[in-house]
Amino acid sequence: MKAACAALLVLVAPLAAQLPDAEAAFQRGDYRAARAAYERVLVADSTNVRSLYQLAILDSWDGKLARSLERFGRLRRLAPRDGDIMVAQARVLAWADRTAAAGALYDSVLARTPDRTDALAGRARTVAWSGDLDGAVRLWREALARHPDEPELLIGLAQTLYWKGQPALAEGYAARARALAPQDRTVLELERELRAAVRPSVRTTVDGAGDSDGNTFVAQEAYYEASLSTAVRGTLRAGWRRASFQAIGGASYGVGGQVSAPLGAKAAVQAGLGVRRLQPDSGGGTTPLTAALGLRLRPGRDVAGGIGYSRAPFDETATLIASGLVVNALDGSVDVAPSSHWSLSGGGGGAWLSDGNRRYSAVAAVLARVLPGVQVGPFARVMGYRQRGSGYFSPNRFSVLEGRVTADWRRTRWGVRADGGVGSQQVLQGAAHQLEWHMSLTLTRGWGASNEIVLVGLVTNSAAAAAIGKTSTAGFSYRTLGLRFQQGL
Repeated sequence: MKAACAALLVLVAPLAAQLPDAEAAFQRGDYRAARAAYERVLVADSTNVRSLYQLAILDSWDGKLARSLERFGRLRRLAPRDGDIMVAQARVLAWADRTAAAGALYDSVLARTPDRTDALAGRARTVAWSGDLDGAVRLWREALARHPDEPELLIGLAQTLYWKGQPALAEGYAARARALAPQDRTVLELERELRAAVRPSVRTTVDGAGDSDGNTFVAQEAYYEASLSTAVRGTLRAGWRRASFQAIGGASYGVGGQVSAPLGAKAAVQAGLGVRRLQPDSGGGTTPLTAALGLRLRPGRDVAGGIGYSRAPFDETATLIASGLVVNALDGSVDVAPSSHWSLSGGGGGAWLSDGNRRYSAVAAVLARVLPGVQVGPFARVMGYRQRGSGYFSPNRFSVLEGRVTADWRRTRWGVRADGGVGSQQVLQGAAHQLEWHMSLTLTRGWGASNEIVLVGLVTNSAAAAAIGKTSTAGFSYRTLGLRFQQGL
């Protein structure tokens, strides 16, 4: 009997020491040491609730949501009515896009403890993530009626109003939250984003490009953007382009304005109007009207789409500037991201040129995450004109099918994105297929809430870049370099 008791003490004493060690490591932020200590506790006692709970939390922070939910399942069997465990499990279910299950679990907690603030916040946040922003706003306001000075609820309402396109209204709630929790990093970041969203800003783009046919251009666009009301944003735009091709040269320049406003929680509209002067060096310029009208929709958290109309001059090259062509286009697009591991995008539309020609186009792409920051997938595009040989690239059909890879790297304010693809292109229906490839690199440096400078470079042999097309694209290449700058005022 004494020997058995001694053996039990040998096992219990280290276990009693390991759990405090794990908790101390967790409190000081040494999560690797904490995880190792909690795992040692579970080796000795597989039903230790505290260790299982902390490991489930650590798994969720590391993005291992399936493992975290498996641990929560074991916890619920050990402590089926523990409110803390239920709230934490619901939070991870929401992160895993299982919003219906998360909402049901939050409701179970609130049925027993209606005033529990973390459950009230979790339920409202889950509804917002599901895409029902109006319903989420209602839940946030109901929760604040019970707890008017709870920072988490004020922050949640401010974030949801921001997502609805009402940053000016959200600012007041964020300010109240910061007064109650002045050191909260979430509210400090949110306030910076809101200030950037409502304050005026300027941005400019400078681009230069050339191709192996001899076409070159340099262009600059400048924008001034400001809030016109709590939900309406206005933009003024001015720009110019100088293009040349052998002995031919020309310029285009113009001004315009645009307004954008939300239509409820799931839609936004944009409308713009302006003029553009086309001035070839040979004289005889034109000044067509430019216009744009667009509708953006977000019916769900993982789905976005839109449709838009535009009227603009066809001024990519010197020859096109001299032609005075105007294009009226109608295009639509949709983006679907059902999980963090893959996404689908597609679009298409038609264009009507002032010389009587017609153009159709369609594009589709699928990207799947294979490593953190790295995605691969197929890309397809098709385009065609009703009339061939109109003095610009106008094949009766042009198609591309390629494999594409993208890689994103970000650290603090720096970012690098590389994009490459290789595949097959066909110029003209029935023509031979040719090798197609492209490579691009984007370097970003940000500061403040939304200020940044971006350098973009691209090299490709895609015939889609040809504005004065040839039946054969053998040896064709196109390169471009661009600079983007944005600064809040």
